[in-house]
Amino acid sequence: MRKSLFVLWLLTALAGHAQDFNDSLERSRNTITQDAMIALGSFAIVNIASGFIVAGQTHGVAHYAWSMNGYWNLVNLGIASMGYLGATRALHRTWTLAQNERAQLSVEKTYVLNFGLDLVYITGGFYLNERGNSESNLTSRDQYRGYGTSISIQGGFLLLLDAAMIALHHHNSIRINHKLQGLSLRAAPFGMSLCYSF
Repeated sequence: MRKSLFVLWLLTALAGHAQDFNDSLERSRNTITQDAMIALGSFAIVNIASGFIVAGQTHGVAHYAWSMNGYWNLVNLGIASMGYLGATRALHRTWTLAQNERAQLSVEKTYVLNFGLDLVYITGGFYLNERGNSESNLTSRDQYRGYGTSISIQGGFLLLLDAAMIALHHHNSIRINHKLQGLSLRAAPFGMSLCYSF
């Protein structure tokens, strides 16, 4: 009887430990995402306000650059709002280790994809600047150069943000991999056993 109670207690303790680990991974992943969305949203609000105010007071290249800052960050604000709400909802779920692993891989892939898109934005901004230099129409030249400058700057900020998110989220992937390395499936006298090495 004592052995049965001890085994039951041990299994309950291990299950609790596994759930605590899953909860800490999920909290970490979603807290990182919430913090990133707050940073992106704050950046967006500052750029929307300053972009439209300064654009109304400037002309030429500066007018178009500040206008694009405002427009670009309307999209950023929408993304930040949806991302924050999604991470907040995810905090109230219960996750298994397999679900955590899938979610972790998904969030990392998303930020790696975003990192690649940021490079495209920066390159596109440089292209628009160069295109503006070849325009004979002064308004078109200012527009291309202003939009190009803005898109390169916005892409640069997003590149830094996404690089930081990749590094922070990768730390969680390392934690999952360490946890999974401790699991092993072994033959037992009456079937199979799943063992975890601490």
